[in-house]
Amino acid sequence: MTARRLAALLLISGAAATAAVAPAAAQRLPGRSSGSLIRALDLEQRGRNAEAVAAFRDALGSSDMLAALLGLERVYAAMAQSDSLVPIADSLARAHPSETMVQIVRLRVLRYARKPAAATAAFAEWVQRAPAQITPYREYARILLETGDLATADSVIEAAQRLPGAARALAAERARVQSARGEWSRATSSWRGAVENGPHLVPEAAFALGAAPGDARDDIRRVLAGAPASAEARILLSQLELMWGSPAAAWSALARLRADPPAIAAWREFAERAEGSEAWLPARDAWRAVLGATKCDAETALRATDDAIRGGDAAGALAVLDGFPCAASSPGTARVAAALRVRALARSGKAAEATAALAPLALTDDERRVLTTDLAWAWVRAGDTANARAMMGDALADDSSGVRGWLAVYDGDIATARTALRESGTPSSDAVRAQAIIARTRADRAPQLGAAFLALARHDSVKAAALFEGATAELPDAAPLLLATAAEIRHARGDASGAVALWQRILDRYGDSADAPPAELALARALLASGDRAGAKAHAEHLILTYQSSALVPQARRLLDTLGGAE
Repeated sequence: MTARRLAALLLISGAAATAAVAPAAAQRLPGRSSGSLIRALDLEQRGRNAEAVAAFRDALGSSDMLAALLGLERVYAAMAQSDSLVPIADSLARAHPSETMVQIVRLRVLRYARKPAAATAAFAEWVQRAPAQITPYREYARILLETGDLATADSVIEAAQRLPGAARALAAERARVQSARGEWSRATSSWRGAVENGPHLVPEAAFALGAAPGDARDDIRRVLAGAPASAEARILLSQLELMWGSPAAAWSALARLRADPPAIAAWREFAERAEGSEAWLPARDAWRAVLGATKCDAETALRATDDAIRGGDAAGALAVLDGFPCAASSPGTARVAAALRVRALARSGKAAEATAALAPLALTDDERRVLTTDLAWAWVRAGDTANARAMMGDALADDSSGVRGWLAVYDGDIATARTALRESGTPSSDAVRAQAIIARTRADRAPQLGAAFLALARHDSVKAAALFEGATAELPDAAPLLLATAAEIRHARGDASGAVALWQRILDRYGDSADAPPAELALARALLASGDRAGAKAHAEHLILTYQSSALVPQARRLLDTLGGAE
């Protein structure tokens, strides 16, 4: 239906509205009580719909008319007899033209009964009776959207634009139409206007815009972040970024809001959502913003601390505890704050301080077990095997956190480490390196390898590189990976020539190994960095020709592109 045709219907003379003749059942009878409605509701609840119809119709003549009409709508729909309500709804709508809900039910019944022409005529009749009101347009547009008639809904919205304030009042309805059509930029503009006028619409707007494909999202971001700044638009953008898997961007959208009550409420809601998505660091930032804008409270401070620890920001956790002493404002919260301090100290690598902080705490066995494992990890990372074993005690035999696995690595007990590290699932880069080396060998013991990892934990990279290189004698089946590890360590500490020599050794002795292509690419890059463009080109070309199926070939090609006309 075109907007022009709809507008013509709306301008029909008053003759189109027939004289309202209410049925006897619709008259308000002062002597009638709500007993009929109560009986009707009970019958509906028990599934006796045919009897409920009679009771609801009886209640139409009481002060419970609206409830009775809605009840009739439900039971007729359940009986697949919505057509039966049409004459009742028509009569009631004409008898009670100011009852908005009656008009809505009439339109809804006609649309769901698949009588679009009658619904349009009923809508025109309602508009004729209330020519200056936006309500008929809004309610009919919503019904049309519910029934999937986007074209007619758009026409209704367009026809309403002649009324003052219609653009703002119908922004949500227009946004729904545009979203359904995939007109993402226009829909975003409409949703922005809608949420600025009604913040309660933010969840619906986020749900609608969240379905936008990836190539439409930058336009959505531009519209919502555009000037003038709007708190509601930024809250909507934040929810979208969280839905799209970008929690840091979601917090960035909110972080610049002025710290007023709505913004603080949005920060709290965001922190809750971020925690639910395990986006610990954005959640930490949101709780810290709340702490900075409100009177400090223990729960918020403790949540900020815990989120910082979970997100790997142990130093940030300590900063919250030190900066917001309210975290320990009561005996109960003080105990939690003290335990979190132990964890933060341990994860900051301050094993001795963490051990001292743990000693005076009154904890349950389970709480102490968690903290002692954290402390053992701190000692493991420091390469202090004696303190790590002492901290774990008898629990070491059943440990699955990775402590037992790493102590086995340090001891050179490859057989135990092979199983224990796999069970722990520890995700660090050192753990990945250890598991990769262990997977290459069938040996059960490798003391020199253990000493190499222990030196690495103690930050003695010179000794660690030498030991990894020397471990090739005890683990010849893992030799190329051991040399690659030693080369990586040497290169990281600035020993480029030592790294180059090891990469070349891999190519010379283990050219058929899986470590050869990465070694050749690293060698080419190192030569280029030293100014040897010809050498870099030669190795890049050799990689491309020799290891044609390697995933590193595209990177070698890009390196050649940067070399251009090297000799």
